[in-house]
Amino acid sequence: MEVVILRHGETELNAQGKVQGARVDPSLSKTGREDAENAAKNFDASLFDAIYVSPLQRAQETAKIFVGERSYQIDDRIKEFDFGSWDEQPVSYLKDKYPDAFDKNGFTNTNMYKYAKDIESKEHFEKRLVSFMNELVQKLRSGKILIVCHGVVSRMICAHYISKGDMTSFAQMGNCCACKLYLDEQKQSLVFYNKNYA
Repeated sequence: MEVVILRHGETELNAQGKVQGARVDPSLSKTGREDAENAAKNFDASLFDAIYVSPLQRAQETAKIFVGERSYQIDDRIKEFDFGSWDEQPVSYLKDKYPDAFDKNGFTNTNMYKYAKDIESKEHFEKRLVSFMNELVQKLRSGKILIVCHGVVSRMICAHYISKGDMTSFAQMGNCCACKLYLDEQKQSLVFYNKNYA
């Protein structure tokens, strides 16, 4: 099975350098829509047997731009990681206040749970994504699947198959960028990561 995971277009929160998890639901910015429209010109949605999209607005808008009139399924399990009370906070502020909660690449690490008790656990996050992916593999063993979702979701899905759940192996993909996985019962491989269609 081939799985292409597409990250949504830019929002104002992205542009402002703020945390954007499951608890906030902004639409695409003007730049985000323009970038998505440009990238979609180089993307062929007709190649996919099925399309799945996060319920959050930024993913829905991106999907409509990329796939046009094609129908797709919405699945709550692929919404973004829940950063709890850290959502909408400036990343620069959080880094200054809680420097040990960020790794050398600027991504949050497990120390964040010391400071915000309402953040989704890594175990729960991975479990819901694995539940979704296992269902796909069982339903569509030889299909080509498009998933339109989020940055941390993309990292965790790739990490689950490629690096035993270690997300530090993967940087955040750019807005409207994609990765591709090949999955079968014998092997799982990463075909490309952070491909820019613009």
